[in-house]
Amino acid sequence: MKIKFLPLNVEIEAPAGATLLSVAQANNIPIRSLCKGGMTCSECRVKILSGEGNLVAPSKAEIAVIGSTYYVDQRRLACQARPFGDVIVDITNHVESGDSKKPRGHRLSRTISDSKAVLDTLILSEDKTKDDKNKDNVKDNFNQGKKK
Repeated sequence: MKIKFLPLNVEIEAPAGATLLSVAQANNIPIRSLCKGGMTCSECRVKILSGEGNLVAPSKAEIAVIGSTYYVDQRRLACQARPFGDVIVDITNHVESGDSKKPRGHRLSRTISDSKAVLDTLILSEDKTKDDKNKDNVKDNFNQGKKK
């Protein structure tokens, strides 16, 4: 079976049982995937231009990840789409957007000392604010009322 990736106009003979993502990665075709095929990020969505009937139907789990947009624009997760015949795939959004997104929790190259953000909010001042003085007055009045 042949898989054609547009707009690169690259046609690849794919092995049976392989996903679109694995075929693309094996041939250096850019398809983003933060979860590396774990079906959790939905970054690898691709549009099937031709040969939708030559793909294994999407599972309930795949539909749960991509949501109802599947029924609107027929995009599939490349990590789950397994062709058994010729398919034409549009990966324009992967080619044009360039670099992939950084996963959450990505460490920056700068150190914390470069940051101008407040590192701590604990106030170690002996000066009492108006609110603190008011609270003390309320406590004193309450305690004096108990003594009487």
